[in-house]
Amino acid sequence: MTTWTVMLVDHDRLFSAALATLIGGGPFRVSAHAASADDALDLIADGEEPDLIVLALQDGMPEEIAGIRRLRDGTSARIAVLADTIADRSLSQSLKAGADAYLNKSMSSESLLRSLRLVMLGEVVYPTHVAGLLMAAANERPQHTPTPIAMPPSGDLSKREVQILRCLLAGQSNKAIARNLHITESTVKMHFKNVMRKINAQNRTQAAVWAIQNGLSPLVTA
Repeated sequence: MTTWTVMLVDHDRLFSAALATLIGGGPFRVSAHAASADDALDLIADGEEPDLIVLALQDGMPEEIAGIRRLRDGTSARIAVLADTIADRSLSQSLKAGADAYLNKSMSSESLLRSLRLVMLGEVVYPTHVAGLLMAAANERPQHTPTPIAMPPSGDLSKREVQILRCLLAGQSNKAIARNLHITESTVKMHFKNVMRKINAQNRTQAAVWAIQNGLSPLVTA
């Protein structure tokens, strides 16, 4: 299974410890804690190489937004903001500063993990009721904004096709999927072709994003 290294940025060490426990059991491995964006940049300068930075936003003050911008300029890691409340102004400013996600601390653990997976697959994640705000902010960002994936007209995937998608989420190649499901590699390719058609996906990344959005979890095999 693919594992992503995470750096947590929050002055509240107790919250960071709880968050590390929450997300540490999945594909994420928390490797470092920092009290501020500047402390995080110091750790990165000292050799930390996080795939994902989860930054707790207190009130969206200008210095916090500036911290997001410095992180964006100082690392290629994905950046997810965890906010106490969903505020349109801080959301817009966070996106403009380079955040890849704006999430509410009160969301369920399942939703948080699903959102972080989407972030690591290249998606921009944000509250659905502020879609228009995101689009306005995205127009001012130089980064690539992923094309939304069209949902299929019906969830008519077979049991085997669901297994294929779950294996994909676990980071398995076609050869590994064939071995673990005891089928031929050509059969795996046939199933993938059918899945792509049913969910309107153009590639494996889009298929993985669709699977996460629809609540599938990685299939862990012996």
